[in-house]
Amino acid sequence: MSASRRTVASGLLVLAVVLSACSSGGGGADVSADATTPTTVTTTEATTTTEATTTTEATTTTTAPPTTTTTAPVDPTTLTEEGALQGGSKGTRTRAVQEALKAMAYDPGEPDGKFGTKTTQAVWAFQALHGLAKDGVVGPETEAAILARPGQEMLRPDLGPTHVEVDLTRQVMIVWRDGAPSLITHVSSGSGVAYCEDTDQGENCGDAVTPEGRFVFERRISGWREAPLGKLYNPVYFHAGYAVHGASSVAKHPASHGCVRISMSIAEYLPSTVE
Repeated sequence: MSASRRTVASGLLVLAVVLSACSSGGGGADVSADATTPTTVTTTEATTTTEATTTTEATTTTTAPPTTTTTAPVDPTTLTEEGALQGGSKGTRTRAVQEALKAMAYDPGEPDGKFGTKTTQAVWAFQALHGLAKDGVVGPETEAAILARPGQEMLRPDLGPTHVEVDLTRQVMIVWRDGAPSLITHVSSGSGVAYCEDTDQGENCGDAVTPEGRFVFERRISGWREAPLGKLYNPVYFHAGYAVHGASSVAKHPASHGCVRISMSIAEYLPSTVE
């Protein structure tokens, strides 16, 4: 099922931070009136009256309204899936996987039985931490491992019960609070490739490397920030211009200029989690 854990001696970014729970008429048919023939009256000593009355009623035709057939949408949580689960899967097994991931502090989104991007990234993180092929596919081995809900070991217990670990080798971030993980998520860090790009401030060259070591979150910006090398959502800075921030695209592999990219949905609440 899952491979044994090992302590990573290198490729580890540790953010020694203080965490806080605060939140910085309908119309009917027409019927004609009665048509009556006038009465002829002749008067002598005795009066004789002859009445001739004819009444004609209009014909009423009623047509039944057309029959409309509607099909109720299928609840994905009632579907039974077969084979491996992956992006696009829907059903009870997907929901069970989502519930197990959420219970272990991963963020697969709401357990709605729909295997989307959030679930894929949560599976990436789980597979990376447990020695499984990091493909986002929940085959028999990955499914059994997730449903077993294994515990998570701290990479740097010497830093105390509350801190943030970013495993650059396995591309995973773990937020620890009081000795228990409160968030485990996939990240994408520096690609390690040299770059040289034209920006509004001139040519910007450097190596796309995320610094290793122990840092403290220094400052944060709410919303989008237009940086020389790209846009950062809700960035929380830990060293100079390096930040953990939301990005519209988070690759499975290291792909940033050096920052630590996380999904937009997690970037929504991470700043209020670390303080």
